[in-house]
Amino acid sequence: FKGVKMTLTQFQDVLKGIGVEEIKAVGEKFDPNLHAAVAHEDDENYGENEVVLEMLKGYMYKDKVIRHSMVKVAN
Repeated sequence: FKGVKMTLTQFQDVLKGIGVEEIKAVGEKFDPNLHAAVAHEDDENYGENEVVLEMLKGYMYKDKVIRHSMVKVAN
């Protein structure tokens, strides 16, 4: 497990070094340019159009979206 985790960390560092970054999702306001809403939830504990669950991570290369984050949005 430790070896796989170290390999993953090195891979993420390489991606970050060439400009690939994860798109922040949970707790953020829904942005259709970055997120793909695949589910909706009515819950008073969350704000308007707040991302409550990330089902698939999204990535950006510099200023370009490589893959949108698949998310569940509240309210």
